[in-house]
Amino acid sequence: MITAADLAQAVAPAFAELAQPGEARPVLGVELVEATGPVQVEQGDVVLAVGVRSPDDALEIVDKAHDAAALVLRRTWADLDEVRRRCAVRGVPLLAVPDQSPWSPVMAMLRKALEAAHTGRSQEPADNLYSDLFDMADKVSALVGAPVTVEDATSRVLAYSTGQEDVDQARMSTIVARRVPREVRNHFRSVGVFRHLARSDEPLFVPAVDSGARPRYVIPVRAGGEWLGSIWAVVDAPPRTTRAGELRAAVEVIALYLLRLRAHTELHRQTQLDHVRTALREETSDRPEWLGSEPWRVAALLGPEGLGLDARAELWVILARRHGWRQPVVVDLDGLLYAVLDSSTGPGGHDWFTDLVRAESVRSPSVGLRLGSAVETLADLPRSRTEAAELSTIGLEGARHAVASVEDCWPELVLGRALGGMARMPLVSPVAGLTAPGADATLLTTLEAVLDHWGEVGRAARALGVHPNTVRYRLARLAETCPIDLDDAAQRLAVRLEIARARADAAER
Repeated sequence: MITAADLAQAVAPAFAELAQPGEARPVLGVELVEATGPVQVEQGDVVLAVGVRSPDDALEIVDKAHDAAALVLRRTWADLDEVRRRCAVRGVPLLAVPDQSPWSPVMAMLRKALEAAHTGRSQEPADNLYSDLFDMADKVSALVGAPVTVEDATSRVLAYSTGQEDVDQARMSTIVARRVPREVRNHFRSVGVFRHLARSDEPLFVPAVDSGARPRYVIPVRAGGEWLGSIWAVVDAPPRTTRAGELRAAVEVIALYLLRLRAHTELHRQTQLDHVRTALREETSDRPEWLGSEPWRVAALLGPEGLGLDARAELWVILARRHGWRQPVVVDLDGLLYAVLDSSTGPGGHDWFTDLVRAESVRSPSVGLRLGSAVETLADLPRSRTEAAELSTIGLEGARHAVASVEDCWPELVLGRALGGMARMPLVSPVAGLTAPGADATLLTTLEAVLDHWGEVGRAARALGVHPNTVRYRLARLAETCPIDLDDAAQRLAVRLEIARARADAAER
């Protein structure tokens, strides 16, 4: 299901941003309406309200569009407290667009993003967008009289001008690897290039790099105040073009293409995450394209501490991509983060991911992985997810803290389930007197040690660090105060569970 929040995230603030969340309603279409005229709204419509000239007009269109999937207003009206309150009462998600933005490109961008989300492809395929970016790279190259590359905000090369690929080693390596070499990025970062790109609209001349790269003329690509990417021209001095207006127009077109690419990929990813959530929550028969080879495991992702769910999800995705998993299947569901791992030996595989998490836990001890059992059918994915979630609630110490699986921790799971049932229906047992306030704690500890060592007094005494006769003396006192038969296997099991419950209750207090 695609919602208004998903659309806003995909198209960026230059076109629209979420001003009031409202209800999570499915988006099916985008319609342009005259605010002061008759309005017919279908469920699933995103309504772009044109002609709003006063707060009363804005409030009236909120009432008319109360069944819409979202209402889109200009920032002036979307920022009014009364409008937001009215939207909240109606449950209508509210999107805000900049006051000076023409409505046509906003509507076109929303429709393209929605088409990409519902079909997995847009009316303007990503291949066409990349082709257009290459054409624009050639155009900018002609305007500045130098070879150029177009890069996103992560220094990934999206397009480059034709010819002169070998103008210097840095450019050639950038084109071949489709990414700026690390040492060159580090140099640019050290001289403040990326800080400038993130904050300014003005081009920047960057001197030569000691490693052999010639100087660069860097043009930020921005939209609505957001840094989307940059254009890098290989020059010996800042270019003096007489076609500055054409250059600015070319940069604006490239910004539009970068926004379309992001909308194309981001909403497709949101759709994929919805499919993942469905597969983890309920049985499904259609095998999704994102699922690798079986058997599969669902893993609950723990940490890093001190961050919200969205921030943690983003960090896990970044970690996975940094080590080669291009499309990590990481999703939030019911307050936890999960990854779906397959049987491959490379990125996305169970062994690969567990090794990655173990290495990361050395640097960040709060990071951990809890693995559900391996399953070979889609119908069993929810069971693996439930096991992973259950395992994530059990405190583990030592080497098993970073990575733990159902196979390794089944005793803790069995004990946890038993204690969970006991907590729901507490029972007054003969052991209760040993756990009451003021009771002799040594008697409970001694009983626990004797049970854990199969009734062997000598082994229990060594575990407690006391003389065997001390254990025998305490057992005699127990027989007087706690009427249990340690020769009865059922009573031994019940007593051990009661002690475990008492320990768990004490830990919670």
